[in-house]
Amino acid sequence: MPANKVEKLKYRILAVEALRAVRRLLPYSYRQLSREINFDETLLARYSTGITVPSYEQAEELIAALRKSLDPARITLMKAGEYKGLLDLVPILSDPFMLKLLSLEFYERFRGRDITKILVPETSGITLATALALTFDSSLVIARRTKDNPMIEYVEEHIIEPPAIKNIFYIPKGSLKKEDKVLVVDDIVQTGFTLAVMKKLVERAGAKLQGVATIVVVGDEWRRRVDIDKVEALITISKV
Repeated sequence: MPANKVEKLKYRILAVEALRAVRRLLPYSYRQLSREINFDETLLARYSTGITVPSYEQAEELIAALRKSLDPARITLMKAGEYKGLLDLVPILSDPFMLKLLSLEFYERFRGRDITKILVPETSGITLATALALTFDSSLVIARRTKDNPMIEYVEEHIIEPPAIKNIFYIPKGSLKKEDKVLVVDDIVQTGFTLAVMKKLVERAGAKLQGVATIVVVGDEWRRRVDIDKVEALITISKV
């Protein structure tokens, strides 16, 4: 539970933003949505139009109802595209309302972990990571594959991929600190190579890795390469 009035107010506003995002993503009238999530129609209209803001208790009830009845994973699958028989996440990662919905879902899953930094490998997951950084009120750290700024000192970590391909990532020196609690964000977890490097970067800084937020996990091969306690995915599919 949020510890102070500011955090409670933030959560109340997040509930309104989630409601508005759902109404933009799905063709529901207030009456239809009320029936779908079993929530008072008049309150939904008042919250969505900004006439009033839900209390903290009402915000908890609204978010729980939205998550239960309008499963974010189901909406993600509805809105995702398909490319050569594979799941295409571009429509998700380029839709601000989907990003709002996903950031709220992951916020719920990692509440209470005091996230201070969002770490994301370039490039596909950056939009989701940015949305999460805004939702958590935390800083964003992007791990790059090149040293793109000659004026900055970088920290480097890598892992060797077969056959002898070095997977290297760089972050600005000092961007992760010992007191930081880090959430790694990526769009897809499949091999685990990238996650392994992200974990090395966090450990090198002496920071605390709080978990991983990802839209899709493919198979379980990645588990042989990286040991992370909390990996939260919306969608899990077997490796094809």
